[in-house]
Amino acid sequence: MMIIRNSKKLSLLFINEDQLKFMTRYVSIGRFAYYQEQNAIFKRLIKQYPKNTEFVVLPMDMEFMDAGKVKAIGSYQTQMEKLKKIKQKNPNTIHPFVFVDPRRENVGYADFFKWRNDNGKVVLEDCFIKDYIEKANFAGFKIYPALGYFPFDEKLLPLWKYAADNNLPIMTHCIRGTIFYRGNKRKEWYYHPIIKDVKLPDEYMLLSKSKNIEYSLDFTHPLNYLCLLEPFLLKEWIKKCNKPELFDLFGYSEATDTITSDLSNLKICFGHYGGDDEWKKFLERDRDNYSHKMADDSTGIKFINTKDPNQSYGGLMDIWKNADWYTIISSLIMQYPNIYADLSYIIHEQEIVPLLKHTLSNPALKERILFGTDFYVVRNHNSEKELLARTKSSLSTEEFDLMARENPINYLKRN
Repeated sequence: MMIIRNSKKLSLLFINEDQLKFMTRYVSIGRFAYYQEQNAIFKRLIKQYPKNTEFVVLPMDMEFMDAGKVKAIGSYQTQMEKLKKIKQKNPNTIHPFVFVDPRRENVGYADFFKWRNDNGKVVLEDCFIKDYIEKANFAGFKIYPALGYFPFDEKLLPLWKYAADNNLPIMTHCIRGTIFYRGNKRKEWYYHPIIKDVKLPDEYMLLSKSKNIEYSLDFTHPLNYLCLLEPFLLKEWIKKCNKPELFDLFGYSEATDTITSDLSNLKICFGHYGGDDEWKKFLERDRDNYSHKMADDSTGIKFINTKDPNQSYGGLMDIWKNADWYTIISSLIMQYPNIYADLSYIIHEQEIVPLLKHTLSNPALKERILFGTDFYVVRNHNSEKELLARTKSSLSTEEFDLMARENPINYLKRN
């Protein structure tokens, strides 16, 4: 920072003023990243908000993204242990989530996720998840599918049943981002595991992208969550998994080809609401059949053919390829009772404000939108206090209170 300030005139011979500001903002991110303790970063955060503000904190687990070995200081176990200490010192201020990756089998001395089926309910045995959710009172679960897995991974299904049974919230990354799986694309990732290709019998939808940054979007795509929420698709996936424990848990009957329990009440928040680029795409498309569905304030896109669900695959393929993510997520919110979306990271983009106000005027959407910033990644655009001030100045008091107070309280409620 000193070098940049003292050599500004010299710098401007090579770069312009805007580029210099851009570099300075990225230096600000780096300054947070050099803190050795999470608590030090947390103290910097809370000082930028009014007294009695509460914070949702979302950890990460990058060990399985094939981007190199994680240092001990940044390991998942170390991160979670330190986060637990912050929670213990600030029990009413911080609401940390447990990061979940289906490829993780244990954490230190404790198994990661151990459970038993008690008459269709998931009961946790002694394990890492139980320690953090039921004993340390962590608020919910965080997932980041772009790291190399689908959100309906079969190992996650019992955990999602546990979350649904106990009204526990899930937070998922849903934006085009710079953090994604860095290894080679696996053979099984060339086809979607659930959505079938309507033109080719017994084949599944082709996922043809080959670059990591592109095919990571196949994991991130919001339509993947319909495979959890919609009983017909969930049933088809459980059949394909062919695991007795899943048959028992969800009550699958081969005789009737039905399940007696589903995940339609699963509480999921789409972090970043699909991304500001998808919001802009929605606004720009004036000849698009999907975005026009939002003119109906109550339903949005029709995903499933209720008369014959097997006839839905053609439509799902087309939605996957052509519908903008704002419309998909908004449609899921309107059709399922516990779906939310937050404005983290995209909150810095002033161009989304008109559509945000329009969204908050929709009775079927306004109670599921959450204020969020994505501290401190968003620091390359604005400080926290600037984001807070700009958001409050752009909305009415009622709109801001709904998004930043009432809706988060409902999202965090648990049984």
